Amino acid sequence: MAEEDLAPGKSSVAVNNCIRQLSYCKNDIRDSVGIWGEGKDMYLVLENNLLNLVDPLDRSVLHTQPIVSIRVWGVGRDNGRDFAYVARDKDTRILKCHVFRCDTPAKAIATSLHHICSKIMAERKNAKAMAGTSLQDRVHEGLDLPLQAEFPTPKTELVQRFNVLYLGMMPVARPIGMDILNGAIDSLMSSSAREDWMPVMLNVADATVTVIKEKEPVGQQQQEEEEEEKEKEERDVDEDELDEEVLVECRVRFLSFMGVGRDVHAFAFIMDSGNQHFECHAFWCDPNAGSVSEAVQAACMLRYQKCLVARPPSQKACSASPPSDSVTRRVSSSVKRGVLSLIDTLKQKRPVPELPQ
Repeated sequence: MAEEDLAPGKSSVAVNNCIRQLSYCKNDIRDSVGIWGEGKDMYLVLENNLLNLVDPLDRSVLHTQPIVSIRVWGVGRDNGRDFAYVARDKDTRILKCHVFRCDTPAKAIATSLHHICSKIMAERKNAKAMAGTSLQDRVHEGLDLPLQAEFPTPKTELVQRFNVLYLGMMPVARPIGMDILNGAIDSLMSSSAREDWMPVMLNVADATVTVIKEKEPVGQQQQEEEEEEKEKEERDVDEDELDEEVLVECRVRFLSFMGVGRDVHAFAFIMDSGNQHFECHAFWCDPNAGSVSEAVQAACMLRYQKCLVARPPSQKACSASPPSDSVTRRVSSSVKRGVLSLIDTLKQKRPVPELPQ
């Protein structure tokens, strides 16, 4: 896989394409250049922070992958028993996508990886805290030691979910500006009827904003589906997540601007998709866009604070500032200006009660 395949908004699609390619073409190795394995039976074992592939006959280890080096993992959309992860080859340094067809739902592997990563992050946080305490003790003893502010390891992200209508996406000329935002919102609203707007789930986490297409139950089947959903939760197998369709995936670091439109129901954000290309995604929120905008604002503020503390003060003082056209400088300053603009917008606007249709 190429590095650009793992860019925000592309990784889910790229991994699922690999799953489809290897699942459907594995019987003809001539049409699948670069594929190895060819349906070989093996055990996938997660232990000691490692992902091991083990031969079921002689128990020899076929491949070992440190879990911390895995860039992306996911479950197939077409088949809940397909699992894949992407990591860089330790010899060639090439990104490779490893795909497996499991005997049981692959969600169990994804859940286990999530738990292991949470444990690793907690252990690192404790180690850093202990190292910081030891460092302070040595400083108090009079030792002249250089201080280094390390980037804090995040906790498990709290995800806020909002049921909204997705108006759509359109390319925009600039990464910031309320005029750009309002122009995109007006264009998307005027080009489609309300019944054409797609019901979606907008998930806002500390590092990612994700738009997921909602499933629409059919008439009398709704109650049955709700009962089935309860049974799935009891079995700890959430099959809806296996089939959910991710429409947009934007890392907060690439969210360059956000705001509430002229109508208090309208919310939009601009995403830097790379190579001077910018996308504006717009939504219709009920009863208003206040809660959604506050959630995204909080994620942007957290990202901005992390940018401020990412490097030690000594390095900030002696190192040159990044070029004015660099992605880091542009996105960081855009997030700051976008958040400040949103605060001014919210001061001027107050949520109004919903008018009867």
